[in-house]
Amino acid sequence: MTLLVTTALFVLTQLYLAIPLLPHVAKSFGSAPATTTLALASAFSMAYAAGFLLWGPVSDQYGRRPVMLTGLAALAIATLACAFVPSLPWLGGLRVTQGLAAASFAPVALAYLIEATPPHLRATAIGAMSTAFLVAGIFGQVLAGWIALHGHWSWVFLVTGGALAIMTPLIALLAREPGRATLYGHLGHRFAAMARLLARPAILLLSCAHITLLLSFVAMYTALGPHLQTLGLDGGRVILLRLAGLPLMFVALLAGPLAARIRMSGVACAGFMLAAAGVALEAALSQHLPGIVGGSLIFVTGVALAIPAMIVLYGTLAAPDRAAGMALNGFVLFIGASIGPVLAGRVADVRLLLMGLAVVLLGAAGCVVGSGRLTGKQQKAHA
Repeated sequence: MTLLVTTALFVLTQLYLAIPLLPHVAKSFGSAPATTTLALASAFSMAYAAGFLLWGPVSDQYGRRPVMLTGLAALAIATLACAFVPSLPWLGGLRVTQGLAAASFAPVALAYLIEATPPHLRATAIGAMSTAFLVAGIFGQVLAGWIALHGHWSWVFLVTGGALAIMTPLIALLAREPGRATLYGHLGHRFAAMARLLARPAILLLSCAHITLLLSFVAMYTALGPHLQTLGLDGGRVILLRLAGLPLMFVALLAGPLAARIRMSGVACAGFMLAAAGVALEAALSQHLPGIVGGSLIFVTGVALAIPAMIVLYGTLAAPDRAAGMALNGFVLFIGASIGPVLAGRVADVRLLLMGLAVVLLGAAGCVVGSGRLTGKQQKAHA
């Protein structure tokens, strides 16, 4: 579990490292900000989201371990290659390759932990993996920003690619294929199962809520850096402010205990409403550094609660096609991540952007409530 969680941190770092590297890559290749965003950020996140739809069903059919190892090996090679690109189009192509390979890890690792861990450790395992996904959002930005300030941006890919190259053989050595229920039929049946999940109204409502989480997270942090610089903060202080939210990512570990009191859907709703309150506070106090810091910390706390809760809700509704459910969960989540930087680039007014995100997050809480009511009615009907 420790090895998989650590690996998840470096896999997801590949998404978030784009946020602080955008100006450095644009300067290096002399490219426009919009073109750089497409090649460095959106290329990865869109390929990553699409890859979820492929790897989840494949792992349901052929097993967790071979899919994880194949994807991690390809990701390590592509990440190291990003350090040596001669042009922006080459970087964009390798970022697509990275995204497709990285997508093999998260849904498969979650399904693996659900099947390989004993029941009394299952919630802890999912919470720890969710925490790694969240911590990567801060860790990736801070690591990439620090390296870019003290060296060349390409070193970020050498460091993270080297870490992935070390972890891949360790997983091959330690991980064993878990026992799981036998699934009958061919690979096409696994894709059909995922399509049936997406057609269910309760899943659709969850998806409408879920897409807002990383959309708001990436959009907020993408806009935050340039805005803080207008307030007089240098690059080092911007890194420190990003780092401030890191401890609150561990709030994700409280999702399980809280769910025993207010149910998992209640935890998700609370997370969305906290996140909305945080960005609303940032918008209201956008010219005051203490207000921005306080609002961002509340926002991060909300996101940290909502993401593991949403993963559990998806997994519950998707059983027994858990990897397909995790794949759909990841696809929706990271489609939002790919929209985030584009949205931040198009909305020049930071206050308007943050208020819009607050409204969207409140709507997401309503979608979770609606999904829970539909599920409850279906359960009563079957009873």
